[in-house]
Amino acid sequence: MSIFRVATLGLFLVSAGALHAGGDAGYGGSGSSVGLSAATSKSVANTLSRGFSRCENVDWVYRYDCYRLVYKRSGDKLRGNTAYSEAQKALDLVENTLSAAIAKNRDPGTKPKRRGFEVYTPVKPSALPRMKQQTRKAIQQAETILLRAPEEKQVYYARIADALNSNKALLRSALLKGVQPGSTAVRLAAVALHRLVGLAG
Repeated sequence: MSIFRVATLGLFLVSAGALHAGGDAGYGGSGSSVGLSAATSKSVANTLSRGFSRCENVDWVYRYDCYRLVYKRSGDKLRGNTAYSEAQKALDLVENTLSAAIAKNRDPGTKPKRRGFEVYTPVKPSALPRMKQQTRKAIQQAETILLRAPEEKQVYYARIADALNSNKALLRSALLKGVQPGSTAVRLAAVALHRLVGLAG
């Protein structure tokens, strides 16, 4: 056997071994690896956690589209990898729920906002409380999908499920830090101010 053929065979075996390993060495890839791997789960979980946190810096009327894009990017990492079918379904559920809610509640009077390479669609302030509930419900449903996956996949889905739970907690804490337009607190404050003005008059 020639040296060339030996070298070619060696490269083939190395490539086949990397594919069989599920792409652990390809951390941060776009979902091109096949099979379950700790690296793929970690990459998806990090995208969910870091992306959702960065959305806190976006105004509320644009924030739900920011959330949507986070779930789209996360889902894209698993696109075509059938081993993660349940996780793909869970992430797509949240993305599709947000897409429908944004399309239904889009604010035509406010311009979209560009941030880096992304453009966020604004929604009506009055729709924010309802969208909060829809988002939390969708994330909860996504967690349930992961928890009901086959037992042999649980070790790979655990990290993604933790990220979903963190997203849900972050959404709740973000709402507590700031008052959304159109919320009950805003209406009560307006009533109180009106009464004070009346008394002063």
